[in-house]
Amino acid sequence: MTLSPDLWSTASYEPHLLSLPFALAPAALLIVIAYTAVMRGSARLRGFLLAHCLSLLPYATVVMLSPSIVEPRAAETMFRVASAWIPLAAAAGAGFQLSLIRRYRELRVLVWILIANALVWVVVIAMTGAAVGGVQRLAGFWFPVAGPWAWVALANTVVISTPGFVLLGRAALFRPPSDERRQLRAALVANLVTYAGLGDVALSYGIGVFPFGWLLSGIGSLLVVRALVVEDLLRVRAVDTMPPLLVAHFAGAVLLGWVSLAQVDPAPWWAATTVLALSFVGVRSTIATIALIDRGARGGEGPLERLLAQLVRRGRTLTEPPAIAQLAHDIVDLGVGVRPKLLLASEEDWGWTDARGEPLAEELAPDPLLVAALVESAHARGTNVVFADDLEVIPEDLRDVARQLFERHDARAIVLVVSADELLGVIVIDKAARLRSRRFGFVERVAERLAEALLHARMARRAAERAALAREVELAATVQAELLPGRGPHVHGDVSVVGSWRPATRCAGDFWAVYPLAAGRVLIAIGDVTGHGVASAMVTAAAVGACDVCVRRDPDALELGALVHALDAAVRRVGGGELAMTCFAAILDPSAHEIRFVSCGHTAPYLCRPATASVELHALVGRGNPLGSGAPAVPRVQHKPLQTGDLVVVYTDGVIEAQDPSGRPYGDRRLQHVLKRLDAPKLAPQYVHDIVQAGIAAHRAGRPPADDETVVVAQLGGGAS
Repeated sequence: MTLSPDLWSTASYEPHLLSLPFALAPAALLIVIAYTAVMRGSARLRGFLLAHCLSLLPYATVVMLSPSIVEPRAAETMFRVASAWIPLAAAAGAGFQLSLIRRYRELRVLVWILIANALVWVVVIAMTGAAVGGVQRLAGFWFPVAGPWAWVALANTVVISTPGFVLLGRAALFRPPSDERRQLRAALVANLVTYAGLGDVALSYGIGVFPFGWLLSGIGSLLVVRALVVEDLLRVRAVDTMPPLLVAHFAGAVLLGWVSLAQVDPAPWWAATTVLALSFVGVRSTIATIALIDRGARGGEGPLERLLAQLVRRGRTLTEPPAIAQLAHDIVDLGVGVRPKLLLASEEDWGWTDARGEPLAEELAPDPLLVAALVESAHARGTNVVFADDLEVIPEDLRDVARQLFERHDARAIVLVVSADELLGVIVIDKAARLRSRRFGFVERVAERLAEALLHARMARRAAERAALAREVELAATVQAELLPGRGPHVHGDVSVVGSWRPATRCAGDFWAVYPLAAGRVLIAIGDVTGHGVASAMVTAAAVGACDVCVRRDPDALELGALVHALDAAVRRVGGGELAMTCFAAILDPSAHEIRFVSCGHTAPYLCRPATASVELHALVGRGNPLGSGAPAVPRVQHKPLQTGDLVVVYTDGVIEAQDPSGRPYGDRRLQHVLKRLDAPKLAPQYVHDIVQAGIAAHRAGRPPADDETVVVAQLGGGAS
C-alpha cells in the first residue's frame, strides 16, 4: 500500500468548527506526554506510559481532523495508519499496569510477547484493508468502515489488554488500604475510561450515529493527569516540582501560539516560528511574574524554612551524631507531623546506629554493597529519595536486598543523608506517613542540612582529637630518638650497619631501622614522610611500630610485601590520607649472597662494589607508589647479587636536596661522584657514612638543614671500622 498523495495536499482539508471539541483528546494526551517526558522517576513506568500515550495520539489526532477532511481517500489513509497503533497502545498499557503493581519482572516475557504481537498488527492494519475497509460520512465527519478482519483486530486488542487490567484491578481492589492502593485505583479508573473508547468500533459496523470514544479518551487522559499530579502516581511529584511548571509553560505557549497564528494571514515558516517563540517567552514571563508576586505576598520565609534555619543554627553547636540526629528528628516531626526513623552510619566501620547512638541489629542495617548503589543512584537521578515501589533505580542484583531493607523497616521511602560519595545516614519514612509534594521535599532538605551538620561535627571532633594528639606527640618527640637505632655500628653476623638521622625541626619525618632475622639475614628499612614536624613524627612512630610488629610476628619468614602492606596501613591510619611516606626496605642475605629490596617512591640507593683501584656504582632501582597516597602499594620485589665487601648506601631526599647558601642543591650527581671516588681498600660502613655526612655539611656551609637528613650504610663482610 502507498500513502495517498491527497494526504499531503492542502486541498484535502478545510477547517471546520466541529474539530474543536474533538481536540480534547489529543490535547489531554499531549499534556500527559509532556508531563511524563520531563519528570523524574522510574524509567520503566515513564517509558511504558509514554509509549501508551504516543500510540493513542495518532488516532485521537485523526478523529480531531476528521470533520476538516474533504477528501475520502485522505480520510481512509489517515484512519488506517492511526488505527494500526491501537494494539501497540494496549500492549504498552499492559506493560505500564504490570510495572505499576511491581509484577513486570516476573511477567516481562509476556509483556514483550504482547508488544511483538502488537507490532505485527501495526504492519497488517496500516498496509492492508483488513481492519479499515473504507470510510463513511456521518454527522459532519468521517469515520472508518470495518474491514473483514476488524473483529479479529478488536479481539486481539482486548486479549492484549486483559492481563494488565486483571492484575491491576486485583491489586487496586484487594490490597490493604494505603496510599498505594488509592493510587492504583486512580490509575485503574483512568485506564478503564480510556479503553471504553473502543466502543466506537460499533460505528464501523453501522451501529450508532456519533462517536464518543474521543470524549472518553480525553477524559481518561485527564484522569491520568490527575493521577500523576494529585495522587502522585509515579511517586516523584513530592521531590520534583519542575514537571508541572514545564507542562504549564508548554500548554500556555501552545494555546497562545494557536490563537496568535489564527489572527495572522498565512505567513512564511520563519514568521510562524517567531510567533511561537514570542508566545513561549510571553507565557514564561507571565508565570515568572506571578511567582514573584506570590513570593512577596507570603512575606518572606515560611515556617518550614524557619525550621530548616533552626536545624542549621543549632546543629553547629552540637558535636555528637546522636544529638544532631535527635534534633533532625524533632525538626521533621514539627515540620510535617511525622516521626521518622534515623539511621546513622558509623565513621569507623560498616556499623550503623539509631538516633540514640544504640548499635543497630545487623539485619536492620543497610548492606555495604547497597549503600554504594544508593549513593550512585542518588547522584545519577539528582534526588536522594528512594521509594519502596520504585526500586528499578537500583541495580537488579541488589533489588532483593533493598526490598528486604524496606520490608524490615516497614518503610514507604528512605531519604539518603549524603555528602559527596559517602552515605552518612538515612531517614526512614514508614508506610503510614502521608507525605506529598512540598512536605516530602522538606524532608529531603532536612537530610541535606543533617549531612552538613554531621560533617561539621565530624570535623570539629577530628580537630579536637588532633590538637590533643599533637600535644601528646610534642611530649613524645623528646623520646623519638629512642625509637630509632643509635649510630652504630650494628653488627649482625656478616652484616654491619651504620646510620644516622638529623631532624630539620624538633620532630623528624624520617626514620630508619635495622633488625636481625633468622639464618643470618638482616632487614634495613628507611622512610621519609612528606613534610616534617609533629604530624610527620606521628607517622614515623607508627611506621617504626609496624616494622617492630612484623619482625616480631614472623622473624623466620618475613616477606617484604607483607612489611610494605603493614607500613601502608599504618601511614593511612595515622596520616588520615593527608600524609604520604616514601620507603625503601631490603633484606641482606649473606648465605644466598643477595639483596632483596622494594622501593615505594623512594630515592634510589646505591650498591658500592670495591674494584682493583676504584669503586663500581650500581643503582638499586625499584618502582612503587608512596605509602598512604591512596594508590596500590604492592611494589615488585627486586633481587641483586652481593659479594663480600659490597656496601649499600641508603638515604632520604633531604640529603640530595640540601642547599648551599646560594640555593643550589647537593644533587645526585655530586653524591655519585663522592661514592665513586672512595678509597676501595678503606671501604667500610663507618668510613663511607662519615664521608657522605661531611660532604653534605660542607655543602650547607653551616646552614641548618631545610629537611630531615638520614643516611644508612650497610656492608656484607669487610669489617665495621
